[in-house]
Amino acid sequence: MNRLLRTLDDAIAAARLPREVPLLRAERAVLLARLGEIERMHLEVAALRATPELLTMPALNAWLWLAEGLGDFYADLSTRSRDRVRRALALARSARNPRVQALAAAWLAHLDFHVRDDAAALEHVALALGTAAAEHHGARSRACLVVAGMLHYARRDDEAQPWYGQARRHANAEGDGAALSSIMYNMAFLRVIDARLADLHDPDGCPDELMRRAMLGTESSVYLDRSMQIRALSHHPPIRRAQILMMAGEPAAALALYEGHLAEALGEGLGVSECVFRADQAWCLAALGRGDAALQAARAAQAALHGATEPEDLAIAHGMLARVHHRIGLDEVAEQHGRRAADHFRLYSQRIAALLAGLDRLGLRTAPC
Repeated sequence: MNRLLRTLDDAIAAARLPREVPLLRAERAVLLARLGEIERMHLEVAALRATPELLTMPALNAWLWLAEGLGDFYADLSTRSRDRVRRALALARSARNPRVQALAAAWLAHLDFHVRDDAAALEHVALALGTAAAEHHGARSRACLVVAGMLHYARRDDEAQPWYGQARRHANAEGDGAALSSIMYNMAFLRVIDARLADLHDPDGCPDELMRRAMLGTESSVYLDRSMQIRALSHHPPIRRAQILMMAGEPAAALALYEGHLAEALGEGLGVSECVFRADQAWCLAALGRGDAALQAARAAQAALHGATEPEDLAIAHGMLARVHHRIGLDEVAEQHGRRAADHFRLYSQRIAALLAGLDRLGLRTAPC
């Protein structure tokens, strides 16, 4: 079980100052959101919003907005979460409470990066690292994970590893199983993207070692979530597995996972990447000799392209659709998708260059101390 949750429960039970209790309960609500205990979080927040302390403790209000924002994010990656966490940060600044301010800034950096607002993400991760005390493990773990994710997204895995290590060290220091899960989730997620892009756009294809690490990361993430009883975003890992199996030449197994989990995964916030998953299904069907079904799935993928926002998703989806149409003999359509895949890969490369330049300006390319 999560040691941090037990620590907060014990602190609430042992608190001697009445004004400490609402803040500790609100901090526990934030953790419940991150564990996927969304209903419990909402009950706690509702109870705390009904207390008289809410009118006299601005920091309490900041904690509650943070809890609700993370509840939105861990339910279905809702973009509403960013507005709520932004409000939490503003209230924390007004209350001059560095603990919730640093944590809200770190989480806002995470959400900024999730919606591709890299300038805001860099600003907020610098604020978090500059505000968080050395022993504020929650804020430092999340901020270090954001930097690691930026470097990993930019295909600088070697530079990301020290930041992942710091994120893990801070999470271990207070027994934060939800943070450890998030570290594993993000690392596995980015390794799968890295493998997909290498497979489609690198001249030598995807190295076996990168594929192995993507597979191992996904399995490790699933095991950790089960051991920690974390329920948030539970249908995401099977989708990562499906992508790996498809790349490994097991289309039937990949297709079964997509058919078993895709609808639920889309409901958990993966709708922006639907074009990738539909294109994968089309490829699996084509590889299994089901040409008519593959063409139908390809059309569904093309319909989902309008909902994609990430250049890497579009580069992958168009690349897979090029392969599908080549496989079923529609070479002219395949060439069109191939050109679009190359265009989006260039946009992805431009984002990487700007992101690395921003990290350089802040001195965040070097390993953390």
